[in-house]
Amino acid sequence: MKLELKRISSSLEPLVGITVLCAVWNVFTLNVFSLLGLVFCGFLWLEYFNAKRILSLLIIERYPSKARLFTNEDLLIKHIFVSPFANVQITVNSQVKVADFLTHTVLEREIHLKKDEPIEVVSKISFATRGKKQLADLFVVYEHPLLFFKIWAFYEAQQEVLVLPKIMHLESFPSRLRELIPGRVCDFKLLEDPTQIRGVREYSKEPINRIHWKVSAKFGKLYAKELDYTAISRNLIYVDLNLSKEIFAKNVWAQIRVHYEEDAVLVASSILYLLTKTGNLVDLIVVGKEVLKRDYKPTSDWVSAVELLAMAKGDENGPQLADELEKDLERLNPSTTLTIISMYLTDSVLPLLIKAKAKCARVMVFLIPYGFRDPRYKPARTYEMYPLDMQRLFEKAKILQKEQIIVRIVRPNQTVQEVFDEIEGF
Repeated sequence: MKLELKRISSSLEPLVGITVLCAVWNVFTLNVFSLLGLVFCGFLWLEYFNAKRILSLLIIERYPSKARLFTNEDLLIKHIFVSPFANVQITVNSQVKVADFLTHTVLEREIHLKKDEPIEVVSKISFATRGKKQLADLFVVYEHPLLFFKIWAFYEAQQEVLVLPKIMHLESFPSRLRELIPGRVCDFKLLEDPTQIRGVREYSKEPINRIHWKVSAKFGKLYAKELDYTAISRNLIYVDLNLSKEIFAKNVWAQIRVHYEEDAVLVASSILYLLTKTGNLVDLIVVGKEVLKRDYKPTSDWVSAVELLAMAKGDENGPQLADELEKDLERLNPSTTLTIISMYLTDSVLPLLIKAKAKCARVMVFLIPYGFRDPRYKPARTYEMYPLDMQRLFEKAKILQKEQIIVRIVRPNQTVQEVFDEIEGF
């Protein structure tokens, strides 16, 4: 994209000073040397106006290699510079706006431009945080060799790149398969098609007819068949990024919420990716500073959902999850799995969860107050303490597990997949 000149400014103190000095010299003493001083000042002013004209007419183009990328993924930005009128030595500075008041320098170097000869400069950057990143103004600086003046030209073009959250590898997610696939025979209990083998896994307490004897003989240990499904899941996922009004120590939890927000987005994006890649239908509602929704149509398009998560921001005084969920109860149907990801809920939400379960197949609540363990590392001993009202919710919800209302507090020494695996048996 071609950048347009926004404004041009200059610093002329040394040039103005020497011009005034030569003028005063000629007023009091008119001679050859004083006239030569005036002529020299005249050439300096001509050079200044010429340099200003050259900088204002530069042709600058900027091309990012991607419009979307994941966090910590490299982005290449190509700049093309052309001077259509004269040779010029310039210094270029290009920045990216990564937050409200934070910019990062992408390019800073000296370039010698020859007339009508384009020069390409490629720079590389990566972003540690998600969200929209704005490619900010580009500054072109020309400084006189004898430091008599300095000119800044500011070029701009509205360009953005969207940084998506990383996708964490998940093996499974305990959503209920209740959306039947047309044209496929379905046993409502098993929801598996014995004629379609999806893969194999190590044998563990399964019927003998599930053993894949040929594979077991080849590897010398028992392997069971993984059968394809005759149904898919319809999922409605709520991601709560705001601070609950029921929290007492708000100043403390406000700091915890900042870290929780990134954990919640990572978990939600990973669930979305897993479900959509296995053909399931997913809809997403993000309760943040603004309530972000898709088009109320569950789809298998994970990109548009993850884009919502990339742009979402939580707030200490934002909309409340319970209010938004109550508005959307009519959207639930018997084939829906309702998933809630939050930092802090109390037992006051249980009546609402019971109402939701009356309309859908399963309700799952995942509370992530203190983060979770990266699966690359071994579990360590932890000494975390949870608020009493959160523990009451967990204890009361145990009674409702058989009714498919499942509440889990994700502990710092657990991986997310371990928590999901606990639910597989229900």
